[in-house]
Amino acid sequence: MKRRPTVCVIGIWHLGAVNAVGFAEKGYQVVGLELDKKKASRLARGVPPLFEPGLEELFRKHLDGKRLRFSSDPGVVAEADYVVIAYDSPVNDRDEVDISPVVEAARLAGPFLRGTTPIVITSQLPLGSSEKIEADVRQANSGWRSGVVYTPENLRLGSAIPRFLEPDMLVLGASQSEAAAAALALYRPFKTEKLPMDLRSAEMVKHALNAFLATSITFINEIAGLSDRLGADAVAVGRALKLDKRIGKSALMLPGLGFSGGTLARDVTQLRRFAAELGHRAKLFDAVAEVNEGTFDEIVARLRAKLGPLTGKKIGVLGLTYKPGTSTVRRSPALKIMRKLDEAGATCAGYDPKASAKELASAGQSFTRAKSVRALATGADALVLVTEWPEFRDLPWAALAKLMNRPLIVDSKNFLDPFRVSGAGFDYQGFGRSLARMRAPARARSAEAA
Repeated sequence: MKRRPTVCVIGIWHLGAVNAVGFAEKGYQVVGLELDKKKASRLARGVPPLFEPGLEELFRKHLDGKRLRFSSDPGVVAEADYVVIAYDSPVNDRDEVDISPVVEAARLAGPFLRGTTPIVITSQLPLGSSEKIEADVRQANSGWRSGVVYTPENLRLGSAIPRFLEPDMLVLGASQSEAAAAALALYRPFKTEKLPMDLRSAEMVKHALNAFLATSITFINEIAGLSDRLGADAVAVGRALKLDKRIGKSALMLPGLGFSGGTLARDVTQLRRFAAELGHRAKLFDAVAEVNEGTFDEIVARLRAKLGPLTGKKIGVLGLTYKPGTSTVRRSPALKIMRKLDEAGATCAGYDPKASAKELASAGQSFTRAKSVRALATGADALVLVTEWPEFRDLPWAALAKLMNRPLIVDSKNFLDPFRVSGAGFDYQGFGRSLARMRAPARARSAEAA
């Protein structure tokens, strides 16, 4: 029987866990390297590091099928035909990326690498990092004939596994021909377009993709700011723009809260830093950062406009995770909003069906975590919806309104049905849409249906 190639995945948190089960699903033998022995033991028992739809099921499937295992011994790298470094690179409060886990992983793996084994890096890296890592490994292992491959991760919280198994494309950056050929062989089971290029271009692809997405969000939020003041519905405008084929249905054209976390903000920040180092003014990216930050301040401004000074006011936040469909709260917009509300003197409580208690504790956030939406609403002066969990659409709004000091809700994602929520007695505040102006077309549609 032909031997299955072995993939060693280093860094088993969100990105690494998805890579590990994903390569196993594609038919490879996979060994996940987690240097912490206790964490490696939990992984070996089938306990994923966090919640992601389908992740636990694939863990158990491939552990039971002997296609996936975990180890804390760096020596397992010697077994690998391919080494994949998939750390979720930490990002600080200034949106600066820390690549030290990736550098350390390459340093540990280097002495054990076989001559033909490439290092595939899918972690977030600033442009120029892959070349330096490759040079360091080559210095440590003179017999290493392969090289570093950079392929930008396409992780999307809540749909990470299908995105990994069926990506829109695969960018494969390499400076060594042997490494480039190995990367094409590794990703042969993935039926999508593969784009070979040099290392720096591949790194720039990731910066450019996230900066473009950030610019799209900022653009529609600028339209939303004008729509609020001019009486237009920016949600309707966004729907129309997505139907123009020059823009596309997948475009980020839903107005609402700006981007947060260590992805889009990280790459906008990195491109601004490159520009500053080169003495080049990146005016567009400066504007993107400024406008984006303004959407978070808008939450506080809307609450003040309705409630007056926020000192002593109780604000409930619906949704704490970075996105629906995940348990991670790392750099979530909800935590950022709560910090701003705390600075304004408000008392915050939050509710989320999946948020990791461990991550919340490590975030050092001073707020109460409510056990239910009813507990969150009781005595609250306002609610702010941040994470679009599907169950939030069908909450008993009329009952919740009666529990509150003032039934006010700020829908930061334009996620809820404004007429249903306002009909239940809430003062509904969306982003970029005037409820009064929206009522006329809604009545017209009802009459037409009748």
